[in-house]
Parts: sequence; C-alpha cells; structure tokens
Amino acid sequence: MKKILVGLMLTISMVSYACDNCNIYLNLSPNDYRNSIGIYMRQRQHYGTYDLFGEMIATRHTGHGNDLAFWGHDVYETYQTYELRGTYYLRNKWNFTAVIPYVQNTQKIGDVNRYTLAGLGDPTLMTSYQLINTKKDTGKVVFSNRLTAGIGVKFPVGKTDLSCENGIPNLDLQPGTGAWDLMSFATYTFKYKFVGMNLIANFRRNGRDVNLYRYGFTTNATANLFFDWTIKSSTLRLIGGAYIENAKMDATYSDYYQNEQEHDDTGGTVVFANSGLQFFTASFAIFGEYQYAFSSQLNGYTQLLTSNKINLGITYNF
Repeated sequence: MKKILVGLMLTISMVSYACDNCNIYLNLSPNDYRNSIGIYMRQRQHYGTYDLFGEMIATRHTGHGNDLAFWGHDVYETYQTYELRGTYYLRNKWNFTAVIPYVQNTQKIGDVNRYTLAGLGDPTLMTSYQLINTKKDTGKVVFSNRLTAGIGVKFPVGKTDLSCENGIPNLDLQPGTGAWDLMSFATYTFKYKFVGMNLIANFRRNGRDVNLYRYGFTTNATANLFFDWTIKSSTLRLIGGAYIENAKMDATYSDYYQNEQEHDDTGGTVVFANSGLQFFTASFAIFGEYQYAFSSQLNGYTQLLTSNKINLGITYNF
C-alpha cells in the first residue's frame, strides 16, 4: 500500500486507498529540539472478501487478480514498514529529517499465503520551520504553544515490479510507488501544566509513475489530547484522540499532460480512534500507538477495509 514526521523525528469486499506510503507518520515529543536517530515500525492490516464484485476488476491499485479458486474466501493483507530516521535541528528553528524505509507486505487468501514481498521503500526528505514558539520545551513551563510548518519530497527508489511464484502482485503490495511525491505539513501544540493537545495535518501530492498512473492526492489530520507525568528527568505521556485519512481518486493519463481518467473504485475516507503511550528521558524516547478504524467511507466495491494500525518507535537524542 502506498498512502500514509514532524515531532519526535522531524516527527476489499472493501484495501483502504489510504495506504501507508501516502503520508509519513507524524509525532511530537518534549525532545523535539534534540538531534536524534531512531527506528520506527508501522503496521496496517486490511480485510475483505475475494469475490466477483470486488477483486476481479481492478489491476493497479485495488485489484488482486482473477483466480476463481479464491472466490468466496476471506482476504487479509498486512503492510509493515521499518524506518531508519535521522533528524537535525538548526538553531531550534529549522528541522531536517531523512527517512529510509524497509517494506514487508503480505497477502493471505483463505488458508493460502499468496504473496510476501520485501525490499527497500521510497526514501523521504523533509524540512520544517517553527513559526511560533512561546517556550523552548513544552514539558517545563505552565503554559506554552508552538506552530511548525514544513515540506517534503519522496524519491522513487523502491521496486515496483517484484514477482512471486504465484505471479506479480499489484502496485499496492510492491515496496515502492514508482513516482516522485511532494508533501506539506503543519503541527500546532499547546500545553497547560500537564495537559495539552497536538493538532497535525499533512497533504501529499502524488506523482505519476512510468505507466502514467497516479495515486490520489491525500490529506491526513490528527487531533490528540495528552497527559504528562514527570518523575525527575523522565516523562510518561498518555495519548488519546482521532486520526482521519482522505484520498481523492487515483487516475491514469493517456499522455503526461492531459486526458486524465479517474478510477471510481479508489479513494475515500477512513477515521481512526487513537490511543498510545510515550516515555521520554534525556537521551531516549520510546512510543507505541494503536489506531482502530471505526469508520470507512470508500469509493466503489473493490477496496478492502482497514482494521487497525500500529505505530512503534525508539529514538536516541544527542
């Protein structure tokens, strides 16, 4: 899947169009002003049914072939991304982040493990600038707020043509997207004593691959309420909130500049409930987050439903 950092590290019948490579995972921590290096893991699970009204039709984004032996069987897809992230701060205003992903995606139909693909994904470079900053560290004052905005670019490095014994999986299961993508993002955080809120939004403009296929433009937004407990130099943060993904329809072009054909069985909106824990020390930050998809409004009849997402990470600050 292709559709899905500013804080901590900068920071079918129904597959959700809003795949993991659509937008970078965004996070925020009290150690945002420290240079850091870390490892993240993201996992997204989908489920649905292989039947005449779904997987038989599309071949690029939501299609899963036309094998009558699978008709009527349940479909499960798991998308896992392991990321090496590095962040550098310049005068507490500019933030530069590099993300190198390794992707492992699997598809199971009934009792058959149909596809397993793994490989280097598409790297991302981002930079952000802090527009508002009442205090340097939100964890050490009575009230503070700050606003950050940035941009990023994703490079088409990951493979898009890996094959298995059972054939060539569709583009969603491939490690790469085959396209250059641009993104913009903004985060706003305010805190009073030990209670605060993070508001995060990002937009991704997906490019076209060599076959002139383009994933739909995506917009993601997060609103999380958090509570901090500080013990000496360590902080435990409890998080709860909501996350929404929206994607426009995918499109294919007959030439590079015009004649766009949108795909009616792509795009839509998924809403998640968030819960998580973060633990901060002077040198390390560890976090875990579970996101449950409780609402899906997807276009067409060929997309799998999203079940849940899991985000884990550990960083070293220096």
